[in-house]
Amino acid sequence: MLFSPKFIHHRPPMNLSKKKKLHHSIVVFLTVCFFFNFVGFGVAANQPKTQKELSKEQLEIFDMDIYQLMQQEVTVTSPSKKPQKLHTTASAIYVLTQEDIQRSGAVNIMEALRMVPGVLVSKINQNSYTISMRGFNRRLGSDKLLVLMDGRTIYSPSAAGVFWLSQDTVLEDIDRIEVIRGPGAALWGSNAVAGVINIITKTSEETQGVLASGGYGTEEEGFATLRYGGKVNDSFNYRAYGKFRNRDDGLNTDKSKASDDKRMHQLGFRSDWKMSSKDNLTTQGDYYKVKPETDIPRRFESFTAGTTPFQGIYDYSGANFLSRWTRTLDDDSSYKLQTYYDFFRRKSGLPLDDTVQQFDVEFQHDFKYGKRQDLSWGLNYRAAFFDFEKTPIFELENETTNLFGFFVHDEIKIVPDKWSLILGTKLEHNDFTGLEVQPNARMLWTPKDNHTVWAAFSRAIRIPSITEDRRNINRALIPLPNSLPLLLKDINPGVPDPEELLAYEIGYRYNVESKFYFDITGFYFDYDEIIDFRNDTVFFESNPISHLVVATANDNAIEGEVYGVEIAAQWQPLKNLRLSLGYTFTQIDFRPILPNTFDPAAFGGEGDLESEGEPDHILNARSYLNLTPNLQLDTLFYLVSEHSVRRIPMYTRFDLRLGWKPNKNTELSFVGQNLFDPSHQEANELIERNSETQRSFYLKATFRF
Repeated sequence: MLFSPKFIHHRPPMNLSKKKKLHHSIVVFLTVCFFFNFVGFGVAANQPKTQKELSKEQLEIFDMDIYQLMQQEVTVTSPSKKPQKLHTTASAIYVLTQEDIQRSGAVNIMEALRMVPGVLVSKINQNSYTISMRGFNRRLGSDKLLVLMDGRTIYSPSAAGVFWLSQDTVLEDIDRIEVIRGPGAALWGSNAVAGVINIITKTSEETQGVLASGGYGTEEEGFATLRYGGKVNDSFNYRAYGKFRNRDDGLNTDKSKASDDKRMHQLGFRSDWKMSSKDNLTTQGDYYKVKPETDIPRRFESFTAGTTPFQGIYDYSGANFLSRWTRTLDDDSSYKLQTYYDFFRRKSGLPLDDTVQQFDVEFQHDFKYGKRQDLSWGLNYRAAFFDFEKTPIFELENETTNLFGFFVHDEIKIVPDKWSLILGTKLEHNDFTGLEVQPNARMLWTPKDNHTVWAAFSRAIRIPSITEDRRNINRALIPLPNSLPLLLKDINPGVPDPEELLAYEIGYRYNVESKFYFDITGFYFDYDEIIDFRNDTVFFESNPISHLVVATANDNAIEGEVYGVEIAAQWQPLKNLRLSLGYTFTQIDFRPILPNTFDPAAFGGEGDLESEGEPDHILNARSYLNLTPNLQLDTLFYLVSEHSVRRIPMYTRFDLRLGWKPNKNTELSFVGQNLFDPSHQEANELIERNSETQRSFYLKATFRF
């Protein structure tokens, strides 16, 4: 059984009780929406009819900034690495604006991403999240999702994912979060396979003065932010901030108190210098320290270290520094030179302690070629330095890896304002798999100003992480009745090939007079050479006691397809009411291509192929309502269907925020989260104990001077 190939998992049909629960949740949500719409129409009917009846300040507060809130007027940079209007992009892209984030009531970046169509946000416990797009929902989120903060990658080259618990910034300083669903490898390089999340903060010129923010709640047991922005002169602006967060323990699935609280401190700065009319220099940096309590029910095993589960405090710390120079010339050409340094250290009491340092430098040149071509090309180099602690459980040599890249991107206006062809490729050389080519071809058609049709074909690859490629680790000790115990041990001689994706996408956008926006995308992903465990050999060892070793290895063991549809819509029926809807359908079909592909279910693990991990349906819906010029009522409904692979039942979440602005510089908020039920489970995983997402409340106050 241990060594037989794992075949495709067939999901059981939804039973009657689950259907009733789904229908009940939808009915409740529609009732709530109808109520808020009714209130919105009533409030609108009782508002003054002429602008003369409202002061200028009241009008500024009451009138929603529709051009920023509605997607078609947003300017983005992620699809082509330069500014362009969202409706002219040939990508499945969605933007969270600052007002979206502020009115969601989210207390961190992860919770804010629940609003993005096509993004699955699952909370493992109070300090750990998995975030993914189009499949592959794992402990550190998707290993095929590239995440950037102001152009600095926060994808871990050692863990193949993102340590979300240590990613934070001042939420009020975020200008927007651009989310590309689908490959971005032709511009951003390897690991930008399923999508790209680009978190972009405001310039220091836009954040002048003092911001003081803080709150307290049932789960958020104290959080505070202090930021000051100033200037030396009209051309040099700066800001500095400090923040603190304390999160309470959650509930285990048996309703006992979990051991997963969190303490986080963070400091940072940014400066923007207009060196001349053509030159700008940005420097920024952060330092953070996180102490999350972690519960490991099944510790990595060693006969000498014992098998006692671990429960205690992790210690994460890190720092980064980024500098970016840009020059804009009179002929619409520009240069950019960016470099950054990133330091990350993990001390956990487990045999996975490590220090990772990264140094990156990137150059980009944008220019026009003739009247119909916009060209970009660039070079980059990244070095990563790994320092691992060796123990009887974990063994990996310290190493330095290098990555070299070159990209070219050409936007050709075949028929100006009607047809555009976008071609590009990224060439990369890495120490694991050598030279990789990641091409991209896209077509954009705008038959009318309010209609956009696009199609794309891309190749993207994920290179193996150093831990997948070269580690040796005692993963689990399995006692067997009337037999010798089994030691499950990873022995990785090296992964020969990268994971490969051939992606086919088609999309359509439609907007009506800045009041209604509709976006639909269909995609088909053809994956090959997916890295997963396979059983290798079995042999006997007598030291320190007699046991059998089941050797496993990471190998290119799986292939398959992911396909689906993503829908995003926004509607502003009234001046004081905006509604947003996002829906995602995803179907995953993976199969082993090597014999003896490892089945975690045989060892009581996650169940099914580790690669397969996404519910079929995700729905999110929001309403933003200005009850009065200074009173806001906002809601978020989130529904995730049954996750059969991870054995998570369907769950819903309903959040509500009441915001009051007594004056222009003061804002008070009351937020209730997960109001539909006392608690529910959103994720489970093999290593770390899971806790449930609870019903919670908090109060927040923000002051600006």
